[in-house]
Amino acid sequence: MAKILISSLGTGRLRKNKNSERKYDDAVYKFQASDKTYETPFIAAALCDYLKVDKLYLIGTSKSMWEEVYTYFSTKSQQTVDDDYWVELGERVSNFKLGDEKLKDEDLSKVNDAIDKYLKYIKADATGGSHCFIIDYGLNEEEIWNNFDVMMKIGETLSEEDEIYLDITHAFRSIPLFLYIMLDLIRILKLKNDFKLGGLYYGMLDVIGELKYAPVVDLSPLYNLTLWTRGAYNFLNFGNGYLLADLMSNQDLSDRIRNISDIVNINFIDEFKREIDRLSGLLNDTNSADPLIKYMEPYLMTFVDQFKGINSSSQLQLVLAKWYFEHKRFAQCYICLAEAIVSRILEEYRARDSRIKWNNSNRERIKHLIHGTKFDTMDKFKDLCKVYKEISCTRNLIAHAGFADKDEAYKEAIDKINTHIRNTENYVFNNKHLKEVPDLFPFNELKR
Repeated sequence: MAKILISSLGTGRLRKNKNSERKYDDAVYKFQASDKTYETPFIAAALCDYLKVDKLYLIGTSKSMWEEVYTYFSTKSQQTVDDDYWVELGERVSNFKLGDEKLKDEDLSKVNDAIDKYLKYIKADATGGSHCFIIDYGLNEEEIWNNFDVMMKIGETLSEEDEIYLDITHAFRSIPLFLYIMLDLIRILKLKNDFKLGGLYYGMLDVIGELKYAPVVDLSPLYNLTLWTRGAYNFLNFGNGYLLADLMSNQDLSDRIRNISDIVNINFIDEFKREIDRLSGLLNDTNSADPLIKYMEPYLMTFVDQFKGINSSSQLQLVLAKWYFEHKRFAQCYICLAEAIVSRILEEYRARDSRIKWNNSNRERIKHLIHGTKFDTMDKFKDLCKVYKEISCTRNLIAHAGFADKDEAYKEAIDKINTHIRNTENYVFNNKHLKEVPDLFPFNELKR
């Protein structure tokens, strides 16, 4: 694990003296959690000292103040400054014009080395590996995609368990925004587990005149908005609330969201209704410490409300099948549809004798009934049997990982779902003759 600071570098201000030097003016920086102040032209240096990072990634254009970075970090860590390199680099970057050849990695190798020695100077066990990355101004689509490539190159260096700090104080306003977005993208695309965003820092230089120092504020709660958004979207649309549960400080809410996610993914319907009712109660009663929950509560309730007022297992399975279909979770839809039909018939038997259990043995009896020669030839039940057999056939195909007898069978299976749902409602749930089944086919005579 490494602590990595990613910062951006601007061009500085041209001082009107005989040498026309480019300089960042010194500023006094103060962090919220500390009384210590740092006087430096580079907030990255203050952050490196305050956070004790292992390496620093500096992002800038070929016009950025690389020569001043080199001298500052070299001097502060009592390194010998290569004056010839400083002059050569300074002339190269200060005279850079659009269309000129950009700086390459080898041009900034001594800058990288100076930064690493500085980090080891303030933290003996710093791992090193600092790097300066050159990007374009982002003036057109080509340059934007070039910058995208650079950001993804940075992503290739990040590992799970790394602790990332992001500084968005300097450079073009578009660069910190780009960094912010790209960090989230890298987090999604590259890593199985999220790396930790330790802080998103901004030095408020605009209030120096009033406070006599620049407060360094941590804006990581704003970055976490993207996580909350993604977490809520995943839960409301796919039933996957794991990220949302991780973000919640209320343990009861977190546990309910996580349990519902587990149940939706494994399709254990018996527990689903109980967890939904518990979640509903918590959303109505809880005073969560998470500021966003009060804004999300109405949307979370829309998810809960879909399953409220359902009094039977079969109806819950049917509603879940519809929900799975709407959210393109087709396998679970077929499973719930098939089981809803079995449950609906078994409910008629249980209405006559509550001692009849929901166990698998009794459900198998209902399946034998549906496939039986007498039941499926009766006019009032033959459509029920037909739709069940069609659904069950596809459900079994899904259970065996889709080894079908014909090409593109999956498309046909998906295309038919809506028809299957409609037929299930018509021939099963709206079938007034189902009440006759226990008399026509006594339960103790059903094949085991």
